[in-house]
Amino acid sequence: MLPMPPAQVAEAPAHAPLHFDLKSALARAKDQNALLRAAAARVDERRGLITATRADALPQFNATADFTRNRDVSILNSSFGDTLAQFNLDRNSLVSPRSFYTTQLSLSQPLFYFGKLNSAVEVAKVGEREAQAAYSTAELDTLHGVAKAYLAVMGAEAQLDVVAARMKTSEQFLEDVTSKLDAQSATQLDLLRAQAELQGVIPDVLQAKADFERALEVLDGQLGLDPRTPLQLEKLLGPEIPKDLQGVSRSELTQLEQQEKAIVINDRILSSDLKPKLDLNANYGWQTGKTDNLFHEPYETWRLNLTLKIPVFDGLRSSGKRAQNRAVLEQVRQQKVDLERQIQVQQQTARREIQKAIALLEAATKAHDAGNEALRVSRESFDQGLITSLDLLQAERTERQMESGRVRAQLGVWAALFDERRSLGLPPL
Repeated sequence: MLPMPPAQVAEAPAHAPLHFDLKSALARAKDQNALLRAAAARVDERRGLITATRADALPQFNATADFTRNRDVSILNSSFGDTLAQFNLDRNSLVSPRSFYTTQLSLSQPLFYFGKLNSAVEVAKVGEREAQAAYSTAELDTLHGVAKAYLAVMGAEAQLDVVAARMKTSEQFLEDVTSKLDAQSATQLDLLRAQAELQGVIPDVLQAKADFERALEVLDGQLGLDPRTPLQLEKLLGPEIPKDLQGVSRSELTQLEQQEKAIVINDRILSSDLKPKLDLNANYGWQTGKTDNLFHEPYETWRLNLTLKIPVFDGLRSSGKRAQNRAVLEQVRQQKVDLERQIQVQQQTARREIQKAIALLEAATKAHDAGNEALRVSRESFDQGLITSLDLLQAERTERQMESGRVRAQLGVWAALFDERRSLGLPPL
């Protein structure tokens, strides 16, 4: 009998869940988040662009070797060729194929471009600073996204606890009614109500499980993990609300400032296209029809060339580009003004939301305390036979709902604190 494949013999054991608190989750995302690593790669790209741009202002030195074989008949079409035809000379000997061997060293150096080359390097450096600011923005967005995803898991877990408690109490209620029905102390209508109560909880349980799994998958993605990776997260304690939280310059504003600088410098580059340019080109080498004559006298060849190029008329192309550049500059400046106003609104809104979240947490805590006291009284009354099991189960359900509301209110304070720190350009922790 053939052995069964390993996959059919036994299933692979499930991986142990990864343990994270909020601080370690943020550290993991900072190191492994795909979008953040892409933003870091863009900074490296801009650094490479600086080197490539600077090369345009440096000497270009090349060594070349060339072999050419051709048949040139231009002499036959000249007046000299017509003269030779009158003396009945063999014209084929004049146009026989010839071979040329060339070795050459060449040098090219831009001498004067009215600051165009230096401005291009400066634009590349500004682009690097803009990419670094973009990385800072991406880092803040990523870390705050992880923090919010962490809170979403906590909130979904709290809701899952509530529906699990509802499910337990509904099952217990159905069991009690069934027992009473056997003892003829309950009616068939009571049994149907208990069954309806249990069936009504099942969709909420399924939805809560789906929400919890979805929240875990989102957090996995933010942490650079496979979405199926199981996680075990530490609970969050009550946050400490700072009274006078000081912010920093927002990286989004820095991005626009660097873009504005780059556009201003680009205008200088465009204006330099309308001014004279001076280049130096030189080459030195040997050219011969036989390889034995290479690197020997008198087959040396050299050339030195200074080129001055004076633009006269380019069809108004440069003027049109400068007009476009000015329009883009105005757009960036207006975007900066609008962003500054948005940031002010965000900061003021975040401060109000913190005060509201604190008030909601205080109300939820008091409601939970009242629910605990009501549950204690209900248990004493049930032990004395003053209330039914249904009344006790409802009190337990209410207490779990109050506890879930308190947890969600606490998470709301965390979320409001994260929003304020983001508006001030600060990381979550």
